Amino acid sequence: MAIVGHFKDLAEARKLVQSTLLANVVQEIYEEGQLLRRLPVMTIDSRSIIYNREKTLPSGSFFDIHEQLSWTADVEYTAQVECWLKRVYRQDILDKFMMKTYKSPNDYRSIILSQLRKGCMRTIEDKLIYGASTTAGTPLETDMEFPGINELVFANSGQLIDQGGETYGLSITNLLDVIDLVKPRPDMLLMTRTLRNKLTEHIFSKGGTGTGLAYITITKDEFGKPLEMFNGVPIAISDYLNDNCLDNAGTKSTGTDLSCIYAIRFGQIEDGGLCLCTGGDTGGVDFFQMIELDNLEDYDASGIRLVAYLTLALGSTKALACIHSIAQDEAIGTEPG
Repeated sequence: MAIVGHFKDLAEARKLVQSTLLANVVQEIYEEGQLLRRLPVMTIDSRSIIYNREKTLPSGSFFDIHEQLSWTADVEYTAQVECWLKRVYRQDILDKFMMKTYKSPNDYRSIILSQLRKGCMRTIEDKLIYGASTTAGTPLETDMEFPGINELVFANSGQLIDQGGETYGLSITNLLDVIDLVKPRPDMLLMTRTLRNKLTEHIFSKGGTGTGLAYITITKDEFGKPLEMFNGVPIAISDYLNDNCLDNAGTKSTGTDLSCIYAIRFGQIEDGGLCLCTGGDTGGVDFFQMIELDNLEDYDASGIRLVAYLTLALGSTKALACIHSIAQDEAIGTEPG
């Protein structure tokens, strides 16, 4: 037993002292998302936005001397695409008893507001990848979520490359091919940290003579931090990408050690890119609309509510492509799996 002078033990001594409480909350959850800060934003003043995609373009014909010209009407569009705004929200109670009586260096309201904002942003970053419709590829007004990039790309089989799963590591050839699938060129290759590290290790382990070394370059981003590029396309890391995906589906699973790489071109709908549509008073600098409720019925409390109305819109299907079923524990290869 520790000797603490006059007192019987440490517990008795602590009755006469008080620990110092530092203000604010130290960050422990570090997650890097790439989509929300990169997506161009389009504000709409309706419940949804509708647009048409090309299906058939007019073609020219040859004709001979004195041959009669014919009239042709064969241009058609695919079915119209409709994107519905979805509501993301969080509201919490601010107990007036705690706010009025607790003597603390912390700003109780500010801490809760900061946590609400961060939590909602995490939810949105996750759904930008894994948001799902009731009927995959066919978003409905009644769906609770908007479709994320995984559902949008898997709705178009021509934009998918199957790495093979289980025993097939990432192929350099497939990585080059997925870049070619995005027209005219992707702005980002979105992958997990594990795959980025595997790719970097493979290329630099060749000591300057291996296949693929010429495809990796390192530059600096807008904040001066190192930015890796593969074949001229920036490599982006998202902590919201799952390391365990279903084979041939890309959706979250457990214990598969399969992952996906997404090639993305950002842009407004009319430019054929991937963009974020927002509505109402949301999507601006503060992104969320904040509503403060002064007196909640049946509570000695006020409340804070954050709300955002948003959805993803994919202008052209050629703005998004994916390599799926990549075994992350397997060695990087140079041939398709």
